[in-house]
Amino acid sequence: MWIAGDRPVSSFFWDDPDLTLIFRGDLLESGSWPNIAVHLAELYRAQKDRFVSGLRGSFAIIVYDHNDHALKAWIDHFGIERLVFAQHGESVAVGTNIRSVCQIYQGPPIISPAAIHEYLQYTCVPSPKTIYQNISKVPPGHQLISRPAVMTRPYWDMVYNERDDSHRSEGVWAQETRNGVRSAVALNLKYSAEPFKPGCFLSGGTDSSTVAGFVGSLTERPPRTFSIGFDDARYNEIEYARIAAKHFVAEHHEYFVKPDDIPTLVQKAVQVYDEPFGNSSIVPTFYCARLAAEHGITHLLAGDGGDELFGGNARYTADRVFQRYGFIPPRMRRLFLEPVVSCTAQLTNLRGVNLAAKYVRRSNLPVPDRYFSYSWIYEVSPNQLFTPDFIAAIHGHDSMETAQNHFYSAPADNDLNRWLYLDLKITIADNDLRKVTEMSRLAGVTPRFPFLDPTLAEFTGTIPYKLKVRGSQLRYLFKKAMQGLLPPEILRKTKHGFGLPYAVWLGDSKPLRDFTFDVLRSARCRQRGYFRSGLVDTIWSQYQSETRAYYGEILWMLLMLELWHVMHAEVSRPALRRMAAAPQLN
Repeated sequence: MWIAGDRPVSSFFWDDPDLTLIFRGDLLESGSWPNIAVHLAELYRAQKDRFVSGLRGSFAIIVYDHNDHALKAWIDHFGIERLVFAQHGESVAVGTNIRSVCQIYQGPPIISPAAIHEYLQYTCVPSPKTIYQNISKVPPGHQLISRPAVMTRPYWDMVYNERDDSHRSEGVWAQETRNGVRSAVALNLKYSAEPFKPGCFLSGGTDSSTVAGFVGSLTERPPRTFSIGFDDARYNEIEYARIAAKHFVAEHHEYFVKPDDIPTLVQKAVQVYDEPFGNSSIVPTFYCARLAAEHGITHLLAGDGGDELFGGNARYTADRVFQRYGFIPPRMRRLFLEPVVSCTAQLTNLRGVNLAAKYVRRSNLPVPDRYFSYSWIYEVSPNQLFTPDFIAAIHGHDSMETAQNHFYSAPADNDLNRWLYLDLKITIADNDLRKVTEMSRLAGVTPRFPFLDPTLAEFTGTIPYKLKVRGSQLRYLFKKAMQGLLPPEILRKTKHGFGLPYAVWLGDSKPLRDFTFDVLRSARCRQRGYFRSGLVDTIWSQYQSETRAYYGEILWMLLMLELWHVMHAEVSRPALRRMAAAPQLN
């Protein structure tokens, strides 16, 4: 039994005859502790496995209890930090990255075809899987234990236990919401033992603007805000960031991302991510964080998590539109409506009829499949995308299973809260946190996430779901709560964020296009054995003749997948066959 853990600058180590402890993270209350590792060791001795429940901030903690001969590990409630583990014979390895635990094996790890399949569905490899077979992630809010057997178990989870609101007015709920968010921001402004110069990501959206507004009021100084712009109006939201910055009298800074910024960064980013990661927002996130670092910021407060706690994603209202189809009597749908729509769509090419056919098809899908049915992987037959070897290797794997498991296991009694739970697990833990955390650290700053405070999250679980989304109004209660803090333009605007116009630039920028296709049309890319011959050219043809945004994002995902292979794992066709036969741990 042994521990594998990389120990970067932000880590702390403790060792005595009873206990070995490794810590990595950013604990919000650590400024009052002379030594973080000593304090955590004392907490563990006093409270044993329960000691992490009261911690706030981000943490990955590995403990070897010499008295119990047990290896244990924990990550924070939402998975801001990361731990992976592997078991080989009698040995167990756990570390903050895949490279550290690979030492447990004699040879190189084997890529999981199912993980490749899920990456193409979600733009990341969702927990508990990793890109490799027999290496797993510790899920958010979970503990790893090695005795009596290697397993993970939750120490905390998001629960939706709505209060009876019959005697509570909307005004009371709004005031409690405002107080809860304000307290969470205040907690994230606590000084750590290191130099502390806070700043704020500012996209111009509701969440980042709220954080910046409270930072200003709590510190009684102008907040230092950092924003990203683009020269494409469909992606550029800098005017909203300027409105918020002016409203809060912020010390505001901006950087405009250009197509030339992409190639150099993505090659650096691929070195940071030890799994394929296809969220294109890594680019603006890095340049925003770098801008903050250049201005002396040590910690950047982000707005991630607000949509997933308070109901801010458009799919929450879109799903209600699909649910209305279920109100039509089944016999009328099956015998009249669906045959007429299907037949008309086949005989005509009218846009309205085609949209009706898509609406009917998606309305008949179960949740959460209907949302993910927009994806490339869901819509196109595997035989049109993948080689026979890859199809055989995934053994009929259903890439939707991860989302389904989260949705149907959610501790909630309505679909809205099930959606929120699913998004906390995949959109936040597996995607947005990986994006912001890794890119911020690459730029030289530490991110903090005020909305992802367990106390605030637990409070949102008590809010009646009808106050989170009312009709077509997203974040109904939250926006009511922030009236007076946020300018009216921010309260009225729709969600956007730090999106990247890669899909537009790909067609307009020859250097970016050359970079993309030098990678995707290379001989080694074609020899991976995943995709059918000519698939990249087919997607490019569809990009030129159909929807640029849709097919451009597909090309981005394929680009990041191939760059990851070049940097981390050159896999041949014989290895693909070997993958299919290897036993799976995760």
